[in-house]
Amino acid sequence: MEYTNFMYEALEEAAKAYEMNEVPIGAVITHKGIIIARAHNKREVDNNPIAHAEVEAMQIAAEALGTWNLSECTLYVTVEPCPMCAGTILQTQMSTVVYGCSEPNSGSFGSVIDLSKEASITSQKSLKVY
Repeated sequence: MEYTNFMYEALEEAAKAYEMNEVPIGAVITHKGIIIARAHNKREVDNNPIAHAEVEAMQIAAEALGTWNLSECTLYVTVEPCPMCAGTILQTQMSTVVYGCSEPNSGSFGSVIDLSKEASITSQKSLKVY
């Protein structure tokens, strides 16, 4: 299954974060089955509160595609996104999110809150979350 291969790539990004003494979260974004972005947490290194793996990857993907609209993209992330990242995912109109494990403290796609059910706050029509 291709999900597994892309999640392994996200895990490699998480390992980079771990080596930098960051929270070990990694993300990969695909467009039509091809990786267009990869990133890991850099909040401590960059001293930037929004340098989460997901946000970093979405910025790279937007640059690669030349648009903020990531509606034909899938995000693979090692840990369930927080509210900030989930909100950004909704704003990009990402079609699919696949996360590796739940986050019981701030998970925003089912663990604490499910922002995918609140997709009506954006023009997002049908975010798929796995």
